[in-house]
Amino acid sequence: MAVTIRMIAEKAGVSRGTVDRALNNRPGVNAEVAAHVRRIAKELNYEPNAVAKALAISKRKLRIDILLNSGQNPFFEKIRIGIQRGMAEIRSYGITVETFELTGFSVEEQLHKIDELMKEPPNALVITPINDPRVIAKLNQIAQQDLAVVTLNMDVTGLSKLCFIGCNYIRSGQTAAEILGQITAGEISVGILTGSASILGHQQRVDGFSGVCAQDYPRIHVKAVAETEDDNEIGYRVTKEMLCTYQLDALYFCAGGIDGGIRAVKECGLEKKIKIITVDDTDNIKEYIQSGIVNATICQQPIKQGHDAVTITTDWLLHGKRPARKHLYTQNEIKTRYNLD
Repeated sequence: MAVTIRMIAEKAGVSRGTVDRALNNRPGVNAEVAAHVRRIAKELNYEPNAVAKALAISKRKLRIDILLNSGQNPFFEKIRIGIQRGMAEIRSYGITVETFELTGFSVEEQLHKIDELMKEPPNALVITPINDPRVIAKLNQIAQQDLAVVTLNMDVTGLSKLCFIGCNYIRSGQTAAEILGQITAGEISVGILTGSASILGHQQRVDGFSGVCAQDYPRIHVKAVAETEDDNEIGYRVTKEMLCTYQLDALYFCAGGIDGGIRAVKECGLEKKIKIITVDDTDNIKEYIQSGIVNATICQQPIKQGHDAVTITTDWLLHGKRPARKHLYTQNEIKTRYNLD
């Protein structure tokens, strides 16, 4: 005999309406009660009627909002491609996906945009969050309203989220240090150009890089760290200042603003004279590698990140299916001129 919602409700000691909301991930159910209902449904091997479920989904008009702090960083073009591919896969479900973009890392601007989106709340928010207590508090507030929060590409600490989809930034920084250690000899001085200390992943790359240098390559000395804000003009200015202040043998660009930084390197006549490690494989980075200015880059599968953000969030909204892990890391891939394609 098929298991019904009524049978689940009786065993769980709740109403049929509560069971329906819990199984379809609708608001208005205490999180513990919803988990209890889903657990009983699983124990009873409940299988929803596929036709009824499809009809219910079509009536719900689900929406996913995606908020990116993409600015002028060309890396996000591949994130957008991934989002589009994910949208193509879920088109038959009638779910609306809307993408919004901000420039820079202003906490106030991100908070304002979140508030704006919450005037007509989506069913899920996918976001590249700034690692600031005010942003974290705002997102936790949203999560408590039974709205799924997914962090994409950028993560924060202390957030009650469905999952994070993106790079293992500590490993990325460690990998960059290992490459530099293997392609250099003797005492060398390195400068690090990061994006923003307010972005957790950017700081984790710096920490990972510095940690490996201290532990495994003590002959590599980090002389300076500067922030580019993922902006090419700022990247040019701080890189030029760093090169004029220190006698550097290497640079590690671990965020956006790389075009500006390379321009400063060229102006100082240091292209091909110092070792340079970057991140990602955007068209501009590929050109720098092919011309010999950049030695290697550490990539992070941005298309997969954008795609998975859409499909994994959809699985949660439609089926209450949680990801296998809280942190879904994409691969850190080392690319040189011989494996750019």
